[in-house]
Amino acid sequence: MKNCLLIFGGIVGGVLVVTLVLLETPSISECDVAYVPLRGVMTTYLSPDESSSTDATASEDVTYAIDTAESDPSITAIILAVDSPGGSPVAGEEIAFALKRSAKPTVALIRDMGDSAAYLAATGADKIFASAFSDVGSIGITSSYLDQSQYNKDQGYTYNQLSIGAYKDMFDPEKMMTSAEKALVMQQLDVYYQQLLREIATNRKLAVDEIKKLSDGRSYTGSQALESKLIDEVGGIQEVREYLNNVLGYAPTICSIDI
Repeated sequence: MKNCLLIFGGIVGGVLVVTLVLLETPSISECDVAYVPLRGVMTTYLSPDESSSTDATASEDVTYAIDTAESDPSITAIILAVDSPGGSPVAGEEIAFALKRSAKPTVALIRDMGDSAAYLAATGADKIFASAFSDVGSIGITSSYLDQSQYNKDQGYTYNQLSIGAYKDMFDPEKMMTSAEKALVMQQLDVYYQQLLREIATNRKLAVDEIKKLSDGRSYTGSQALESKLIDEVGGIQEVREYLNNVLGYAPTICSIDI
């Protein structure tokens, strides 16, 4: 309830008398659970032009929203709403760390899709919910690219290599990748892959070997993900609401959803 101050004045016996009256007026209900969207391809940052024209999300924006909710005393819990095929593993790691830093209850709600780096981001939450129809997982690392060197050769073009450093132009689509270059890339991808497995296993409180069995790049339905312990509950926003009701001890008001 908010107080509304009314001022009444009048002249009594030549003296100005002012009367203050405080009236109780209904307040507009404010939300107390932050709803942070993670949509589209993930990157660490977006330029102003990109943010208005692409279906992508920058981790610096998501982590800012999480940290802002964490420091706001009126916010009691945080929901990360995931609808992303993944993207930068660094972006996923940054968001997962932001969720883990929070002292408030955190929930990841996977909607249509929570794959690859987006799934990594979700594992930072205390609980992960997903619909039975959701696409979950796709745990793996890729750095594939299009090699158009044969097309160029057929068209009569010649690639003239002018670079210093044996591996400097190894991802140039105008040339074939050498066996040494491919071996180096695969070695690096394996380092990334092992780190990804460790982080997901730690966040989900599972053994690395358990996660590795599920990490061949395939996606799982929400129901399969529940059986494999990749998520905690099958459900949507209503089930998340009921969970937070039990955790917080009252019916929460979710920002952007209820207000």
